[in-house]
Amino acid sequence: MSEQARVEALLRDIKSGKVPREMQVLAAKGLLPFSQDQVLPLLTTFLGGPDEELKTLSQKTVSEYPASILLRYIASSAGAAELDVLAETLEDPALREGIALSKMVENATLMRLASKAHDRLQEILVANQERILACPEILDALSTNPQLTPNIQRRILEVKEEFFGEKKAFVPSISEDEAKDMGISQQEYMDLFDSFHLDNLSEDQLFSTIQIPQEEVSEEQLSLLQMVYKMSVPEKIQMALKGSQEARGVLLHDSNKLVKEAVVKCPKITDSEISNIASNRSSDEETLRYIGTNRRWVRKYTVIRHLVFNPKTPVGVTMGLLPRMTKKDLKDLGGEKNVPDPIRQAAHRLYLVRMQQ
Repeated sequence: MSEQARVEALLRDIKSGKVPREMQVLAAKGLLPFSQDQVLPLLTTFLGGPDEELKTLSQKTVSEYPASILLRYIASSAGAAELDVLAETLEDPALREGIALSKMVENATLMRLASKAHDRLQEILVANQERILACPEILDALSTNPQLTPNIQRRILEVKEEFFGEKKAFVPSISEDEAKDMGISQQEYMDLFDSFHLDNLSEDQLFSTIQIPQEEVSEEQLSLLQMVYKMSVPEKIQMALKGSQEARGVLLHDSNKLVKEAVVKCPKITDSEISNIASNRSSDEETLRYIGTNRRWVRKYTVIRHLVFNPKTPVGVTMGLLPRMTKKDLKDLGGEKNVPDPIRQAAHRLYLVRMQQ
């Protein structure tokens, strides 16, 4: 038996566990005298195997390899099974891109990559027309990616239209029961939806992102988020107007100001929701401006107080609300360091005037 044949036989025995445990551990640590071309397939086998100790040791060993060596292995030696394992293990964006570009990679692996791809990998996947034609599900998986950029959302729409004849023109609708639940007529709902002038949206404006910190996502919101990620701006606006309180809470984090405007214009939105938005310092200025200039909401003193003490509220809106503040709140506002100087100074002057009355 030749030396090469003996080495290959030993590698097979290590993979299958026909050698002492200590030898497998040494192999997982990369301490056996094998070449890189021999070690990396062995480590990949451990990474995809059931032995947790060997998997952990192999993951550490692989992480210590230079990216250039791993990329060469991915491009020239790794088979479909190895690439599938590495796609689940490697987090380096460049290495994931290398896996996606390999001719050996299977469509199922690309689908898993698509669901968590970063922006450059999203570009690579949506541009791979040959793969998409063979497996349109790659686009569906990409659509569920929470990191999906508006540009890629638009590209997905274009590819579906060009290659699969899917023209997605959104038409708002509302049933009689839905309108009754909202306390308005069907025509009033259509007029409200039309007030957003969505016909003027360009293709680049048809999609937006949800900017919500992962730690703030509740278990109840996870499935809702997956649904929202796939929606266009018109669809999100309809959800904001018709949907649940949980949906409105998610859509308030949307990057498109029309979507957030639709949330606060929802006929079903409650006083407590508006009060929370008014007090939230992550609320954007346009949303706070709408609340602060809406007669329905500024009749509530709690909302007024939250708006005035929120440093994100536009100064012009806050100035108009100051005369309606109580003497105590004016005094507190005059010493509030987080609000803009003009607001603090105006509150202090108004407090002094009230004291003399």
